[in-house]
Amino acid sequence: MQIVAGNSVSPGIALGHIGIWHPAIRNINPQRTVDSAQALQQFELACDTALSQLQALEDKVRAETGEETAQLFSAHQLMLQDDDFQQEIRDVIIHENASAAWAVEQVGELFAAQMAAMEDTYFQARAVDIRDVAGRLITLLCGPQRAAQPLYGRNTILLAEEITPSETVQLDRQHIVAIVTRQGSDISHSAILARAMGIPAIMGLNAPGLPDEWEGLEALVDGTTGYLYLTPDSETRQRYHAKSFQQCQEK
Repeated sequence: MQIVAGNSVSPGIALGHIGIWHPAIRNINPQRTVDSAQALQQFELACDTALSQLQALEDKVRAETGEETAQLFSAHQLMLQDDDFQQEIRDVIIHENASAAWAVEQVGELFAAQMAAMEDTYFQARAVDIRDVAGRLITLLCGPQRAAQPLYGRNTILLAEEITPSETVQLDRQHIVAIVTRQGSDISHSAILARAMGIPAIMGLNAPGLPDEWEGLEALVDGTTGYLYLTPDSETRQRYHAKSFQQCQEK
């Protein structure tokens, strides 16, 4: 048995098999376009569609988990409509003759890096939200490129480098029983959503990477203490089984 520590971000206990999630890598060609007007039009259309998608997500989350969590996607709409963000993208398209997707990727990474470099942990945590919004636009401009969720029956522990709020809210709840990531914190929007959705989660896992040999291993997640147990022994399994039963009795 191996025990790996992380930060508790959403309480609960889950037993399942690890599925490592490697999102598809976007290979956006830094192509130049001779028609900046067309690229600008593509960007505007993508913004309109993204806004509609985010409004739909806000409504979905409000119906499922309440007003507080729904506001997370209201914040994404504000990020999308931010004047500085949009103007910077337009400037890259016009002055660098860049494609809309290339401009969005470059500006999204620039804004995310600026957030991540701030001293305030709240603003640091917003970097992933900017990448989420930019990623949504890129998907609309280039087509879906996201890897499928790895599933092991109805008991998959999703292990990832990072997970965005949009990805969190659209997880297959019939199969995903817990979330474990190397990046993120308890104030991230993904953590807030995991708590509202009742999914045990650990973020900031103290691991050097996402070891391939972990794929498919049985594991136990304690979202309350922040411990991930790989191939838990019988004593650990029994202890947590008793703990889960006690928690059920107390409810």
